[in-house]
Amino acid sequence: MRAPSRVVFGRGSASRLPSALEIPERRAFLVSSPTVLRLHGDVLRSALAPRPVVEIEMDDGEPAKTFATLGTILDRAIGAGVRRDDYLIAAGGGVVTDVAGLAASILLRGVAWYAVPTTLVGMADAAIGGKTAVDHPLGKNLIGTFHAPSGVLIDPELLSTLPARRFREGIVEIFKTLLVARPEAARRMAGGLEATAANREIDAALEEAIAAKVEIVARDPRDAGERRTLNFGHTLGHAIEASGGFDRWTHGEAVALGMAAALRLSAAREGFPEGDADALVSELVRFGGGLAGGAPEWSERLERALGLDKKGTSGAPVAILLSDWGRPVVRPVEPAAWRSALESLRA
Repeated sequence: MRAPSRVVFGRGSASRLPSALEIPERRAFLVSSPTVLRLHGDVLRSALAPRPVVEIEMDDGEPAKTFATLGTILDRAIGAGVRRDDYLIAAGGGVVTDVAGLAASILLRGVAWYAVPTTLVGMADAAIGGKTAVDHPLGKNLIGTFHAPSGVLIDPELLSTLPARRFREGIVEIFKTLLVARPEAARRMAGGLEATAANREIDAALEEAIAAKVEIVARDPRDAGERRTLNFGHTLGHAIEASGGFDRWTHGEAVALGMAAALRLSAAREGFPEGDADALVSELVRFGGGLAGGAPEWSERLERALGLDKKGTSGAPVAILLSDWGRPVVRPVEPAAWRSALESLRA
């Protein structure tokens, strides 16, 4: 598996999708949601013409990230006689790109695919790097493959129709990447998450986060080392998502709370500056928990989901902590420590 061969960033670039990503003039299977097709379908269809296009609709929410949705994509593609030189185009949020990418990875033992993320989470994180997956009832992203897209097109103009809550969760993913890999940019963003959500001036931070992720993925495409650090906040965050049935907390809200808990542990165990940690924890809890009723209580369901975290090994559950801004470390963290950190957020 390799990093995407081409990542294009630019306002208005969706209208020149084929030339921007050098998409071949063969049949395209366009996988998207009814909402995205209603809002942006005409732009995509016009850009792809005169190529033959087969449209496959799926829901674009975490509850749709299932084997049933995957099966629908496979059935439609196989029923239409998909061939090895056809390709998929996934246009939508992270759920669409994750599931469509997984379908591409197993159709005929692998066909090409292209990603056109339409959410901020998708642009900052989900569409880049070739991780594909569906969820399992016991945990998030437990079933998937590595299958890099042949290209990713990121057009911030597509965000104009994104609801406020979905925009906010993308801010969390951008901030996460910058905290791990671009400390000066993270310092500039800290303290201003709410202001950014209000003014939506995100292009500069988004482009920097994309560049950081592309660099890391190029060095570690199969998530064996450095790339794991991009999971900062995701160990507890994914468990929070699962404990809420994937519909109480958005992905970004859960990750914000996971980041806050990880920062508590980072200050206590790794020497992350305590004053900075306090300020960041306060901001992340307000930003991530405000619309979802705050941090959850510890529960058996949450602990079970934590134990199924895909970064775990036979030795011990591990997590990403920070010894300083931009200095991630991989450490074993026992469930009792996560429980204590989570309870401190509720306090």
